[in-house]
Amino acid sequence: MKPRVSWALMTLSASVMALGLAACTVTRNWQYPPDPPGTLLNVKGSKTLPVTVAVFPLRDLRGANVERGSWRLALPVVPYAVNSFDRPETVQDPEGVRLIRMNPSRDFAMAISNELRHAGIFSTVAFAESLTTKPDLVISGTIRSTNWRRSFTTYGLGPLGPLVWILGAPMGKATNTVAMDLQLTPPNDPSRAVWQFTMEFQDSHLFGIYYGMEQSVENYADAVQETLKPAISNLVKIATEHPELLRPGSATDVSTAQSH
Repeated sequence: MKPRVSWALMTLSASVMALGLAACTVTRNWQYPPDPPGTLLNVKGSKTLPVTVAVFPLRDLRGANVERGSWRLALPVVPYAVNSFDRPETVQDPEGVRLIRMNPSRDFAMAISNELRHAGIFSTVAFAESLTTKPDLVISGTIRSTNWRRSFTTYGLGPLGPLVWILGAPMGKATNTVAMDLQLTPPNDPSRAVWQFTMEFQDSHLFGIYYGMEQSVENYADAVQETLKPAISNLVKIATEHPELLRPGSATDVSTAQSH
C-alpha cells in the first residue's frame, strides 16, 4: 500500500472512531415513566389500605469511580477498552458531552412515589423533601449503584478497527446497573422496619454505529422501573394477603427480599 493511501485510510479510521465514540454520549434528560411507552407498572392492589405514606429522597451511597480507557483503542493488538462511570450524571466523557441529566436521589424517590400511587396500595402516597404533616409511614432507602459501563472493541486492529464498525460490526457492549434498598418505617422510628426490600437490576446490550447508542444512556428510567417491579409486586401481595403487616405498629422486618 502506498504511503499516501495508507495515511488516508488511517485518517478515515480515526474520524470514524471519533464519530462513533461521540455518538455514544447523547445527552438525555431524566423522564419517568420511561418513554416509550410512557406507562407505569401494570401492578395493582386489590384493596387500598387507609394508610398515608411519605417517600423521602434516597440516600446516595454510590461510589465515585471514573474509568476512561477508550483511548487504548488506537493501539494495535489491544482487543478492547472500557469506560465506566459510577455516577454517569456527573461525569463529562472524553469528548466533553454530558451523558445524562438526572438527580438519582430525588428522581428515583419520585419514581417510587408514582409507582406506589398508581398501584393503589395506600390511600395517600406523596414525595416529600421533609415532613410538613405526619404520615402513618415513611419510605426511605439508599442507592447503591447506577454504574454505567461501556466495553469498546476494535477487534485488535487499532486505528483500522472502525472500518469493521462501518460494516455493521458491534462497537462494544453497554451495561447499566441499578441497585437500591428500600424500607417502610414509622416516621418517628426509622430503625423499626415494617417492610424492607433489596433490589438490583442489570441490563446489557450490544451497540454499534447504526444501533444501540442512544439506548445506553436513555435506559436508566427503564432500569429503575425494572428494579422497582419486584418491590411493588411484593407490597401488593402483602397488602392483599396480610394487610395488617403494612399498618403502623406492625412487627419489625416482616418482609425482607432480594431481586436480581
